[in-house]
Formats: sequence, C-alpha cells, structure tokens
Amino acid sequence: MFRINPQNLIPLFHWNFKRLIFEAKTKILKSKIYDSYHLARKDLLSSNVNTLNFERRTQLVNYAYQHIPFYKNKYMGIPGVADIRSEEDFLKLPTVTRDDLANNFEQFVAEEVSPSQYERVTSSGSTGRPVSVLQDPDFPYTTLQWRILDWWGVKPYENQAFIYRYRRPQMKRLGNIFLWWPTRRAFMAGSEMNLENAKKFADKINRIKPALLQGYVDVVYEFALFLLDNDIKIHPPKMVWVTSAPLFENQRQIMAKAFGAPVCDQYGNTEVFTIAAECPKQHGLHIMHDAVHVEVVDANNRPLPAGESGKIVVTDLRNKVFPLIRYETGDRGKLLDYVCECGIPLPLMDNVRGRQSVTLKTPSSLAIRSEHLALMFEKHMKCIRQIQLLQQADYSVSFCYVVDVEGDDDAIANEVELIMQDLKTKVRGEIQIKAVRVDDIQRKGNKKPLLISHVS
Repeated sequence: MFRINPQNLIPLFHWNFKRLIFEAKTKILKSKIYDSYHLARKDLLSSNVNTLNFERRTQLVNYAYQHIPFYKNKYMGIPGVADIRSEEDFLKLPTVTRDDLANNFEQFVAEEVSPSQYERVTSSGSTGRPVSVLQDPDFPYTTLQWRILDWWGVKPYENQAFIYRYRRPQMKRLGNIFLWWPTRRAFMAGSEMNLENAKKFADKINRIKPALLQGYVDVVYEFALFLLDNDIKIHPPKMVWVTSAPLFENQRQIMAKAFGAPVCDQYGNTEVFTIAAECPKQHGLHIMHDAVHVEVVDANNRPLPAGESGKIVVTDLRNKVFPLIRYETGDRGKLLDYVCECGIPLPLMDNVRGRQSVTLKTPSSLAIRSEHLALMFEKHMKCIRQIQLLQQADYSVSFCYVVDVEGDDDAIANEVELIMQDLKTKVRGEIQIKAVRVDDIQRKGNKKPLLISHVS
C-alpha cells in the first residue's frame, strides 16, 4: 500500500503558506504593485506591444505638453506636438539631457503634484553630473522586476539575498522584515565587504536558501571572488541578477562558477530603473517596451538601424509625475533586429558596454569610448580579474589590473602584454601608458568605473 510521508508535505505546505500570505499582504498593503503586475501581464498577452508603446508615447507627450512646465517651453513652436501620428512626428521632439534635468528639476514636476508627496531619487554622479527624479507611485517598477523574475522561474515570495552598496538604515531594514514576512531576505553592504562579513552572508544564504541573489555588478563580483579565493560554498540560487554597470564576460563566468547559477544582466539607471533585461536564453536584453521606449541615435539624434552602436535615448511611458521624453541616458548601445526564441513579445537590445561621456583622450583630441575599451579588454581577460584605467591631467595612463590568485605568471604576463599593445595602438602612441598590478581597483563615488580621467 502506498503511504505518504508527512515529512514530504512540510515543504509543500510551507511553500503554499508563503504564497498565500504574500498575495494577501500584497493585495492589502501594496495593492498598486499587485494590480499593476497583473495588468502588465494582460498587456503582453492581449496587445500588440508596438501599438501599445506608440499609444502610450503619444498620450504622454500630449499630457506633458499640457501639464509639465519644462515641456510647454521645450515644445513651443513645434507643429503637431499635441497630435503625434507617426514615428516621424515623434522624432521631431528635441531630446532631454542630464543638464536639462539638473538645471530644471522643478520644471519637470507635473503642475498638480507636490514633490514632497513622492520619493525623490538621485544618481551618484560617479559617471557624470548627479541628477534627481521623482518616482510615480501609480506604476511601481516592482511590476517589471517581478516580470523578470518570472522569466527565470523565481516567485517574488521566495527567499532572496541582496548586496547593496551601503548599509540600509535600521528602521528600513526592520520595515522590510515585516513587509516581506514570511519570505526571508539576506542583506550585505558592499562598502563593508571583508572576509568576515562575506562568510556571515554566505552562512545566511545557506540557511535561507534564496532563489535570487541580486546586486550591483561590482559588489556581486567582489563577493564571488571572496567565495572562490576562500573555497566557500553557498546554496545555488535559481538566478543571479546584476545591474548598474557593464558586465564583462569573464565576470559572468566567474560569478556563475562561484554561485552555481546563471547570471542575468539587467539594464537601468536611477532615472528609469528597469529598461531591459536578459531572459534565460541570453540572446540580448528584452526591452520593457510596454513601459519604456528605447531609441539608439547618432550624434544628431537621428535613429540608427539595428546593429549600429549609438547614444541610448529613453522615454519612460509610465511616469506622469516626472515625465522623461527622449531622455539621453549618457549610455551607448545598439538595438538587435532578431526575435528571441523564448517567445517573450518584447524587442531586444545588446548588452550595454559603456557610457558616451567616459572617454580616453589624447593630446590630438582623439577620444576612445569606454564601450570600445570594454570590448577590447574582454577578449583578453582570462587570468586578469579586474581592470581600470587612470588617466592623469597630462594624459598619461596607468593600466591597473587585479589577477586571479591561481593564475599562471607567464599567462598573466602575456595578457598584460597583449592589452598594453592594443592600448598603445588605440591611442596611436600619443600618450605614456604603464601597467600597474594592484590588489584592488579604485572607487569613484560608490562605483568602480573602468576609466577615471582627470583630463579636462
């Protein structure tokens, strides 16, 4: 006679209990997230996403022209602003820059909105001038984050682990414990990462067995190195989600080895949190086309065909509190013209490799973009773990690198030589470059950028 072991029912009961409690609390305490998530799912299932995207763009432009002081002035004299009927009409709208945001914050706020009513977020300024925006609570970005989790088979009520840059305030941490209970969460601050804290975080991961490990590229990568260098094993999550910086392929491979899980590259910024993300097929990043419009344009802000690299310009379709229309993110990338085999009805863009504002410069005014440097470095990095270029005011460059502790000395020397040769070719021999082996690369603000330049 077949018998059921009651012990086998405990995980199933616990799983269903967490799901039921999570859904009940979300409906009551975070009803906007719950409703937005299900409406967004319905949009993708029932709508032509391109049509939906264009409709939301035209509605947003019309709204901004009537209710946002900045756009009233910006669009003055442009014919047909209130009646956009084609992509050509939309492209007549001028772009918005980071300087526009920094100099006119109050002018971007909807007339009937008080800035004190909504959360104000500010970028770090590590790659340029800091800017602030207001988030619209009527469309929480958690909606899009849950969508991405769903692609990877992760439910929002499963246990999760996070690596932030800084320790969060005690009251916020306690509030999170209450809000997400019975889901368990583990946190670590990248700014406090050392061997002792890494071991404590690994121990907690092994206790709660999170389905998700999420954080900024540099701090998640640093944690991966701690695990590998000290032979620390953790319970493998279903996915590792990284964001906020270009992801090198060698970093992806090292993270996957350390965590025993695939790595999802997600693109976003402070101004628009969730722009695009990889699905498990990893043939590019799916653009959240029902919530964000992405263009890739040339220096004159004209659209470039798929496959050509240019400036990334975004329109946040779901923020009416603080609309961003044709906003120049400062990043560079390219659109992809193929359809992912996963079946998700969202267009693709390539992984973002660098910022247009970050360039290696020479006395003759030659400027080498960080995206080109990233691609050049990526093809050589096998024994080298981290790279950073420090350019002084006299144009000289220190090529700083961190090596794998188990790397072969001859192989490391060969990689350094190949990279130095490529660098000297890129700058046409105009500037002095020296290789410097370091234990860690420098931070700027709260990030570890590929290039830190003191050339004005």
